[in-house]
Parts: sequence; structure tokens; C-alpha cells
Amino acid sequence: MSDELSLTNPKKNASFEDTDAAYFLAYNEQGEIVGRCGGLICHLFNKKNDAKYARFTRFECIDDEEVAHALLKAVEDWAKLNGMEYIHGPLGFNDLEREGLMVEGFENMGEYQSSYNPPYYQKLIESYGYKPDAKWVEWRVYPPKEIPERLVKISNMLQTRYGLYEKKFKNKNQVIKECGKEFFKLLDECFENIYGTMPFSDKLVDQTIGLFKLVLDLDYITVIYNRDNEMVGFGLGYPSLAKALNKTEGRLFPTGWIEVLKAIKHPKVIELGLIAVKPSYQHMGVTALIISSMMRRIIDNNIEYCEFGPQLESNTPVQTAFEMFDRKLMRRKTCYIKKL
Repeated sequence: MSDELSLTNPKKNASFEDTDAAYFLAYNEQGEIVGRCGGLICHLFNKKNDAKYARFTRFECIDDEEVAHALLKAVEDWAKLNGMEYIHGPLGFNDLEREGLMVEGFENMGEYQSSYNPPYYQKLIESYGYKPDAKWVEWRVYPPKEIPERLVKISNMLQTRYGLYEKKFKNKNQVIKECGKEFFKLLDECFENIYGTMPFSDKLVDQTIGLFKLVLDLDYITVIYNRDNEMVGFGLGYPSLAKALNKTEGRLFPTGWIEVLKAIKHPKVIELGLIAVKPSYQHMGVTALIISSMMRRIIDNNIEYCEFGPQLESNTPVQTAFEMFDRKLMRRKTCYIKKL
């Protein structure tokens, strides 16, 4: 709750330097809140794409078309008043926020890094003229007893032929100090053409590093360099907080922090949130090298399974790497679009 309040507060969220926002509530005749929806205009996104797009965000609603349509109309009217031509969503302030509407996998608990919504949201949004524009999948991967031979061969070949290597760190503070800002430079480069992305400002980089510093675990950080000591890719994972937060109903105080601390110190489930590879290396198998490295430590630590964050269905390198493992499709997400 406190994180969400901070994200929607212009004094605390660096994204507001380049983003306009508006928030709307729906009330019934008894004065009770029955829905909410926000609108965002991300100027960095529009500048990058030479576009006039707004986003709808944080859509929550009872199962009532009249309420849902009134909320979406309010956001659309606001977007049109600000000269926008399209609206898409649900999306957040940037690509590291929860994105997309869940359309499959409702029987599965949501991840810490991912959104969850009732099944009827799809009907409410589509009935107001929204069409699918992008699709993500979320996989659960079960660690093997040993790294697949194919993955070992790819990893060895990359290290021998191209001089790629994994850099070792003493602790996560060293990772953050030496690589934190470089991670975001690489993200900007490799996410250049990824759906919904935009550059990260310096202030937003510092804010995001601070948010993730607590949950990052050195065992699940892999950073790959080439023979010229240039970063070419990285993967970041962290202990899943989903079950702990579900148990405490999202409240850290007075005792919820104990469950969260247990999940961080003695994880049984890992969420793999980010894998980024320099564009010129994306078709060389570097994704496989990153996953192989992380999977070795996952096996050593007796992790039960790994939850991968949303990956675009069109992200072939990551989808191909997953095929080497025992996996289960957990959720599908959709981003919708509408011409104003």
C-alpha cells in the first residue's frame, strides 16, 4: 500500500518529471466507491515514438459495465483534452511497473512483480471498444537436477569463442555501486523497440535502485561481460514475496515484516524479474548463458521453482531458453488499445 501511494505521489515518484496524471473515482447512489481508474501521458514515450498516446492505469471496478465505461470515458475525455489520439493499457509509469490485464491463469496466485485482476475485467474493457495490442506470458520453471547438456554446450561455446564471462561480486552493494546505473543504460538500449518502453531519467534510476535494493539477492544476480570488459547482458532475480504478502494481507506492520524477512532470508521460490541483453548479442545465445548461470545457483540452493515475470510472446530468445526446462504456463496478460 505504501509503495502504491508513493508511486502516485508527484513528490515521491520521479516519473512525474515527464508524466502527466489524472485519477478518477466512481461512486454509487449511496456514496460508496465502486471503481477507480487513472490516466497517464508519458511524454518520454510519445517523444520516442513520435506519437500521441495516453495510458489507462490502476483500473479497479465492480462487475458493472455502466461503472466501468464511465471510468474509462473519464480517462479518455481527459486524454482528448490534452491532445492525445490513442489510449492503451493497463500500463504504469514505466516498463518496470506491473503491466497488462490478466486474461488467463486466474486459478494461480499472482507474483510480487505482476498484476492480478478478476476475470470479468476483460469483458468490461473489451465491451467499451478496446482491442488487444500486445500479449505477455508468465512461466513457472522447475529447476532440473542438473543443467541441460545443450545449455552447458552453449555456455561453454560463448565463453570460449567470444570471450564472455560472468563477473563475480562480494555482495549486492558492490553490484549496485559498480553496475546499478549501467544496468539502466543497457535496459534503455536493449528495450529500445520493446512495447511500451521509454528511457529512464537519472532521478528515476536512483529511485528504482532504492526500491529494489532490499529484495535483491546476490545469488540471483548474473552480469555478463565480453573480453573488452563491456557489459553485454544481465539477469536479476529475488526471493518471491507473494506468499508472505498474501499471508499478511500486504501489511508490513506491526508484524508483517517478519514474514517478509523470512521470505527474503530463506526463499523457496525465486522471481526472475529482468533479463537484458545488448542488441548486438541477442542472437548469440547470451540469454541462455544468463539463465544457465542463475539456474546453477537455484539448483544449489534447493529452490522449488522460479516464477518468470511477464515476457512478450514475441520475445523469441527468452521463450526458446525456457523450452529447455520443465515449465508451466501460469498467466497470460493483454494490453488493450483504442483510437480516441
